[in-house]
Amino acid sequence: MIWPGNPLGDVLEEALMRLLLLNGNANLAMTEQMAAKARGLLGADVDVVAETAVDSVAYIASRRDCALSAAAVVGLAEDHLGNDAEGFDAILLACFGEPGISAVREISSVPVVGMLEASVLSALQLGGRFSVITPGQRWPRMIEDQLNDLGVARHCLGIDAIAIDDLDLPAQRDLARQRLAATLEAQRSRLAPDVVIVGGAAFAGLAAQLTQAQGCRVIDCLDAALVQVQAMMLLATAHGKG
Repeated sequence: MIWPGNPLGDVLEEALMRLLLLNGNANLAMTEQMAAKARGLLGADVDVVAETAVDSVAYIASRRDCALSAAAVVGLAEDHLGNDAEGFDAILLACFGEPGISAVREISSVPVVGMLEASVLSALQLGGRFSVITPGQRWPRMIEDQLNDLGVARHCLGIDAIAIDDLDLPAQRDLARQRLAATLEAQRSRLAPDVVIVGGAAFAGLAAQLTQAQGCRVIDCLDAALVQVQAMMLLATAHGKG
């Protein structure tokens, strides 16, 4: 999708951009769902190549899972960066926990975007004080560590986890949406955040189906990452590829 009036539009129309979307969860349905959202948002000007980690877990829920996923994600990135003759303009790690992102950035010559970092950057631009909702009981402490590493922990008012043990995600999205809506309202009342980040690949796309809480904005982590990916590709084009 080219923004109306964008001076770079003519440039992008002449050369198809390519995005490598890597899902560190060993869940093909989740990958296909996120890839469809990416293609819908980015439009025909971006070729989205989506890959699912095989030597990982169905849903990342612990530090051990993150370690396994990181190894799988780095392997996928190395394979595509080394063997895909057409090359890529950006890489999206389609996991909120961003397993392996530092290692992928180390081996990549193109921008590497993660969903947590992109969501936080968007939240800071929209309001400054944010909260996070994510699936999985161990994620709050893991996210706290990542926010500390990014130097933005003081902007976070709270992190709530939604139990997903009985959910077959992404199939049971209706029940997931109900739990998400209830947690969103509870955070709005308890924390009064400027922005609520809905994090987690399993929840990607659900934020748009929620009634926006009065007094705060809601960010879908996948949307934030895709918009950041688009911005990075536009920036690279503005300065000339390569």
